[in-house]
Amino acid sequence: MTRHETSAARLRRYPGRRRHEDRREAILEAATDAFYRHGYNAASSRDIARQAGITQATVYYHFKNKEEILLTIITEFSDQLFESLLAALARDSDPVTRLRNAVTQHILFTKTHRRQVKIILEDKRSLGPELNARVKEKEKSIFNLYRTYLKELQAAGIVRNADLIPMTFSMFGIINSLYHWYRTDKPLTIERIAEEIADLLLNGLLCRPGVAEATRQEGGERCCRH
Repeated sequence: MTRHETSAARLRRYPGRRRHEDRREAILEAATDAFYRHGYNAASSRDIARQAGITQATVYYHFKNKEEILLTIITEFSDQLFESLLAALARDSDPVTRLRNAVTQHILFTKTHRRQVKIILEDKRSLGPELNARVKEKEKSIFNLYRTYLKELQAAGIVRNADLIPMTFSMFGIINSLYHWYRTDKPLTIERIAEEIADLLLNGLLCRPGVAEATRQEGGERCCRH
């Protein structure tokens, strides 16, 4: 095996590993669906095994217990969200547009990862103290990603001079609240919601209200200088 061999190539060379990964993914997919539909406490390992088309023994071969499955779903989702936001913050030359990109991407996760959003908001409390602390570290990394970027914009005179901790928590609160009221079967699309919320948040953050809407057409501008 060469040093640059891809994961897919390694799986082709080692079919046993591929079966292991396939079963692990099948368990996580079945568990995500079961936790979303029934809640973590009501869903059993028997339900997960049945939906994945495997035995309970196979579930416990891959995961120590149901709690570890929940932790894995949450941490993998958190890692995906973090990487997606990181990419969004690097996707444009204009700093305000970058922030808009990140907020929009975060909101769109409510549609593309609706099951995981529900699980992390409603079921993470079922984790024990040690595992819950690990989840909080993941949440903290996303929080700090936003706060660090807002601090850079603040230093550049783009974001108004205010305490960034309540500012960042408020952003999270608004974005996370979408799960409770957004419905895919209603006329209002998640893309339109993302635009409106991005305008609302940016107008609250930026030094000059009204600049947020302009970034959609004009690529943004600096709103003030210290």
